[in-house]
Amino acid sequence: MPFQYHVREMTAETSVEEFVTRFVRVEKFLPFCQQCGSYNTRWTCPPFDFDPMTIWRSYTGLRLYARILQADVPEQPLDEALAALKQEKRLYRQELQRWERETPGSQMLLAGTCDQCETCEKVQGHPCGRPELLRYSIEALGGDVEGCLQHYFHLPMLWGRDGKAPDYFVLVGGLLTK
Repeated sequence: MPFQYHVREMTAETSVEEFVTRFVRVEKFLPFCQQCGSYNTRWTCPPFDFDPMTIWRSYTGLRLYARILQADVPEQPLDEALAALKQEKRLYRQELQRWERETPGSQMLLAGTCDQCETCEKVQGHPCGRPELLRYSIEALGGDVEGCLQHYFHLPMLWGRDGKAPDYFVLVGGLLTK
């Protein structure tokens, strides 16, 4: 049976300066990235040939966007929930792309790693095959997603366990503005 859920959306506005001061710690979060299967296999994930702080410093505002997949039934199978999360991530990206199109000079920040190509060209040592779609996530740029989720949206991060989905999943990203 498919994951039964409904979607809630929340936004919060902050300055990049405040966000960086409170939540960006590139050195602290890089070891977590190194444990992920996307590390050094996707152009949107570390290690980078640039300092992530250059991106943060290029903007002044940040509109955070949380898309919450709230389970309608407790303890649903985790694999069904992850399939729904993958589908919602596409819708989430579409919304952020709309924001980016409507806001000149902005750059969206995705939730998690890029999944636009089945196999990233980085694995073969080639440039990104779809550079017009290449966008980074808050965590890839050293941001504490769990901390910002608690601070701005008053929600703890929940995780599935023992093959069961949590009460909710949250996709957290946003839009950097000039």
